[in-house]
Amino acid sequence: MIRLPYHPWRGRHCPVVEVTLSHDDKRARTLAYVDTGATYSVFHSDFCEALGLELKKGKRIGITVGDGGIIPVYVHRVKVIIEHLEIRCGIGFSDRLGIGINIIGREELLDEYMVCFDGKRREIVWHA
Repeated sequence: MIRLPYHPWRGRHCPVVEVTLSHDDKRARTLAYVDTGATYSVFHSDFCEALGLELKKGKRIGITVGDGGIIPVYVHRVKVIIEHLEIRCGIGFSDRLGIGINIIGREELLDEYMVCFDGKRREIVWHA
């Protein structure tokens, strides 16, 4: 079990966690919003480049965003590290991610675990 504190984002404490993405010998550390309503995990394309991956060589999919528009996302297999949890999975990267934060969604990450939000304690409890 992992207990992760919420982080401040846009003036509120939110289920935002520190994440390290890894590919070959390159690593990129960032924050991501844990979103059980999101199917896919999507990170800004800058992280794809930091990992030495060519954005458009990933599998292209279209993802519907909050305003109903569709953005292009390129999926690459990378290692995701959250605390002591390490998972190799498909992560989408897009240069059109406009919400200002990366997203951790259900596909291959949240669907494999029980993830609970404790708003009272402002923490995420991740049962591995």
